Amino acid sequence: MREGMIVGFMLIMAGLLHGDEMPVKKGICLGGGGDDIRAVEKKIESLNVGWHYNWTPTWKGKRIKDAPFVPMFFGNNEWTLKNVGGLKVAESKMEESPLLGFNEPDGKKQSNMSVEKALEMWPMLEKTNRRLGSPATVHGDNEWMKDFMEGAKKKGYRVDFVCVHWYGQMDADKFITYLERVHELYDKPIWITEFAIADWSAKSRDKNKYEPKEVLGFMKEVLPKLEKLEYVERYSWFTAAVDDAKLGPSALFEKDGSLTELGEFYASFAEKRKR
Repeated sequence: MREGMIVGFMLIMAGLLHGDEMPVKKGICLGGGGDDIRAVEKKIESLNVGWHYNWTPTWKGKRIKDAPFVPMFFGNNEWTLKNVGGLKVAESKMEESPLLGFNEPDGKKQSNMSVEKALEMWPMLEKTNRRLGSPATVHGDNEWMKDFMEGAKKKGYRVDFVCVHWYGQMDADKFITYLERVHELYDKPIWITEFAIADWSAKSRDKNKYEPKEVLGFMKEVLPKLEKLEYVERYSWFTAAVDDAKLGPSALFEKDGSLTELGEFYASFAEKRKR
């Protein structure tokens, strides 16, 4: 039996035994907040998500009802290392206690780590006894990720699910094909920790080749597909400022914090359901 099927069966059985509701797959990644953490809380609450994260090990706001915070070990930097020690050691490696691995370690502007350094640090994550998500690379099937997964396997390190990002073409079928390729490559469940439609060549919002209506069409097509894929455990849309040159059409919020039309659809989609 494939590892992913075994994990899925365990999670289902855990819910049946405890009479829980199954968390929605839908989540959100929202950082920042500073002194206005309540504004971030309100945004998360408005999206009706089943989980959230902020690229750090800690969440300074209140606990969002029905949407637990998922910590991330971003990388080899001071603000990650000084906070990871505060993570409670989990009693279980099941779904209620996950930890996300390094964020785009293959990206110079992100955690920017070598495979060797990532493997050196991985036992630190294992000590939390949490269910561990892999590093989320720029491309889940690139050489960095393949080398890391192979190295972890050789060293006997635990990687419970694979984290991926997607900012590719506005083509739902190509996105699903990509997910299938990553799943077949590593034979593990998948968390899509960031995805959105981006025009990386755009110099201004007006020059972006995509329109919000087009992005909405993509979202309406792809979310039901993600819900049906058993190996996709979680997904999280990436939202930027509504006037962002490259990602503006994918924004979930207006400047005043209210939902865009895209945000309204995301908020209304995939309500919590019984296991």
